[in-house]
Amino acid sequence: MEPVLQSLKEYIESEEYFTDARKWYRYKYIYPFTYRSLNVIVTSIILIIFLGLLINLYELFPTVIKKNYAINAESSARKSAKIINANQIENNPLASITDILVRNYVERREKYNYDSLKKQFVFVKNNSTRIVFRSFYNFMNIDNASSPVLRYQKSVRRTINIISTKYESPLKAVVKFNSIAKNQSGEIIEDIIWQAKIDYEIDKINLNIASNSRFNFTITNYQLKLLDDRKDKVK
Repeated sequence: MEPVLQSLKEYIESEEYFTDARKWYRYKYIYPFTYRSLNVIVTSIILIIFLGLLINLYELFPTVIKKNYAINAESSARKSAKIINANQIENNPLASITDILVRNYVERREKYNYDSLKKQFVFVKNNSTRIVFRSFYNFMNIDNASSPVLRYQKSVRRTINIISTKYESPLKAVVKFNSIAKNQSGEIIEDIIWQAKIDYEIDKINLNIASNSRFNFTITNYQLKLLDDRKDKVK
């Protein structure tokens, strides 16, 4: 028998071959698997600790999330959207949105431009109860001697400047504003301070609301009071 074969035979018979084979198998397959498993376990523990730290940091420090809310407008003309940050009232996005909507309602209801009357009527109708809109309609009707349409007609424009808003209780607001009316030559024919007491309904903010869902804001009561007629004082 050749020396190599004889040596191999002795190696096998001494059982060292099987011992070495087991060692080779462990190094080749078992140890790498154990090492990988250990790596997975250690990595998982580190990730869990890291996520726990992130959650604790999130709870400790307040975060501000910017949300955009859109309100539909009806018009046959082209429109451009203006994004307004709801940050009037700190850490209270619903109150801030309410303040924006209340101010916008008063301004658009009280201003006067003969060329925009149709848009004005549509806006008030879409954001008011039937009773509130009927009151506005009757006030604007030319059968009313105080109607802006009758008094101002096409030659005068009335602008509104909101002075302050106050929320005495939930769903109730008091708005103080200044109305200024000018004719085509720029002469001021009205300069009055008003107070509007408003009741309203508004949906709560829902971050999971479906896209294009309607956000309800409705004026349920609107009472106007004259506070100061500056034009009469000048006279």
